[in-house]
Amino acid sequence: MIIRAITLFYPTENNKIETNELKNELTKLKDTINKTSEKHGIEVRTWRLTLPFIEPTQDYEELAVTIGRIATELGYIHSTLNIPINTKISSDTLITAFLKSEAYMSIWVANSKEVDEDNTTLYTEVMKKLVELNAWHTARRIAALIGNPILTPYYPDSINISNKHGIALSLLYTNDILNGKERITDTMREVFKKAEGIGREIAEELGIEYLGIDTSLSPWGKHSVVKVIEETHGIKFGDLGTLNAVYNINRNIWEAMTSIRATGFNEVMLPLAEDEELKARVREGLVTFAKLMNYTTACVAGIDMIPIPAGQINKIPNLIQDLHTISRIKQRTLGLRLIPYPGNESEVDMGDFGLTPVMDMRG
Repeated sequence: MIIRAITLFYPTENNKIETNELKNELTKLKDTINKTSEKHGIEVRTWRLTLPFIEPTQDYEELAVTIGRIATELGYIHSTLNIPINTKISSDTLITAFLKSEAYMSIWVANSKEVDEDNTTLYTEVMKKLVELNAWHTARRIAALIGNPILTPYYPDSINISNKHGIALSLLYTNDILNGKERITDTMREVFKKAEGIGREIAEELGIEYLGIDTSLSPWGKHSVVKVIEETHGIKFGDLGTLNAVYNINRNIWEAMTSIRATGFNEVMLPLAEDEELKARVREGLVTFAKLMNYTTACVAGIDMIPIPAGQINKIPNLIQDLHTISRIKQRTLGLRLIPYPGNESEVDMGDFGLTPVMDMRG
């Protein structure tokens, strides 16, 4: 098991933060993480900071830039530009704050009942303008939230709902399942309990709330979710049986997480750029954009980290409508994260996640 992220959910007071107090707490958290991870022999990949939704009246650019400076100094990434539903906000102003602060950003485009047309337009305009600014690669830090907000440490849809003050964890445990695939649920339960012990220990040391674990099964390069699905079900991902296999793994997660405090999505995740085996199936023609959307019906957490042709940005509103329909049917929240690529190449370099196929949204 690897702890993918430990996320501090930090409250605001009257839409403001006392920066010295925040900096002191982030420093203490970092020191505590290092001490605790060494004690237990556990790797922690990232530490993160998440704030509540912004208020339209606040100077969110100044807040995001200030926090961005502190976060960078201490080695954190931060989610400080979370846009609530029914908000009138300028895409130009938002993009300026986003690029200056290097924040992660979530735009809430639909609740459990209806799509917010203004925020759908905002998300679409942001994608277009990032292409115009030749900053399209930063779209990996932006997600559209479809459904009711949830408290998750997974970025970019990480929002401090209810103005909490505590920590939550996300995990990498594909290898644990591969090593214990004859007893998947029990293996998951053991992983979750071990992680919870570490999370509670850190929270107690800081005197803040332990908010739980998002038990989602997520990839990171060679730590492949697709490999788990293939080896536990004897199929090739993308063939018939894939939907059933995804659902079965989710059932394992839901059963195992009853033994701990869970928060967030708690589902199989299939971010294209982050899973090397998923990329391979796309290159082989076994997985298309339409298939990935179909798999969300079996409770995958959404369409994630997919490069698309920039010329197809205008299809995003219809995609959001379709994903909202799926969200309503299964009564779960989804995320959407696209990277609009203006080039003509069939693959794009995603930096730390390497070459990734560009997917045609029509296929």
